[in-house]
Parts: sequence; structure tokens; C-alpha cells
Amino acid sequence: MLHEIEDLEIERTRVSTRPEGGSAPPVLAFFELAVDGDPVQYAGRLRGVVDAVLQIAATESFDDDDLPVGTIPAWFPRTCRGGASLEPFAAEGRDRYRERTGSEPWDLQNWLSRFDPDLEVRGWAWWDLTRSPAGAEGLRLWTDTWGEPFFAWEDLRWLLYACGARTVADPVLAKPEVWVGEVSV
Repeated sequence: MLHEIEDLEIERTRVSTRPEGGSAPPVLAFFELAVDGDPVQYAGRLRGVVDAVLQIAATESFDDDDLPVGTIPAWFPRTCRGGASLEPFAAEGRDRYRERTGSEPWDLQNWLSRFDPDLEVRGWAWWDLTRSPAGAEGLRLWTDTWGEPFFAWEDLRWLLYACGARTVADPVLAKPEVWVGEVSV
């Protein structure tokens, strides 16, 4: 899916501000997450990385060999392949990602390349993060997938685990009325 610069800026706004209920597309996808520790702290880590990466996507040239990473929270690059994470939530998330997928952590520059606005590889856009009806430690990440039931999201799975998710369920399509009834974190 093509992410125009204007779309990236709107998506970035949604990272920090809950969208209006009437602005939702006809179908959203949500990911049920269980997190260790405080869900608000988890939300802050997740929002911090996504905000920084969307800023890079909207302002930097992906033609260069390496994208600048100075605005990304320092713990995240250390969690990616080749890094030495000191934060327990990130180290545990990296291990859980390996267990769940059988894959190694993502290389940072490779992961960042998924946000290139000229490529059509990222199959999702941030919509909102809400508390899950499933329980106090649960969250739901809502995404716009343009109504597609199958879309590329391995980059997102990596991010969710790296931020400290204990579990990440496969996406579920839902009408926006479900999202509107939930409380943002």
C-alpha cells in the first residue's frame, strides 16, 4: 500500500491523538496484546517509536544507505539485530518474538525501510491504541489495512514484541463501531 507524505503526517497525528469516531474507515483491524507491567508505559514506548519512524518516513530520503536514527528512542535500536539491549522488557520481547516466529530480530535499517513512502510493503497504518475488554494487562492496537483481511505486518509484530508485549494475536477485522466503544490508552 502506498503511503503518501500527507497520509504519513495524518497517521502520525493519530499516534498521539485519538481520531474522531466518524473518521474511521469502514473496516479496521485490531491486534490483541498482553503486556507485562504498566500498559501506559508500554503505550508510551510503542507510540514513541512509531512517532519517530513516521517522522523519518515523512522527511528523509530513503535513497541513502542508512537512515538517521537519532530521533528513535535509544532502547529500540539496541533491541534490533546486532544490538545489546539492557532493558528487560525489550530483551524479553526479543526472545518472545524469536519463540513465536522462529526468526531473528529485525535489522534496524531493514525494518526502517518498510516505512519508505515509495514502497508498497507496509500493509497497515496506525489508527489507535485502546484498552482491551479482555483484562487489565490487555491492549488493542487498531490499524487501517484498507479493508484487506491479509496484509504484510511482520514489521509490526516485531515492534509490538520489542516494546515488551508478552503475546501478540493475529489481526482481527472489525467494524469501527467496536473501536469507538473502547477507551484509548
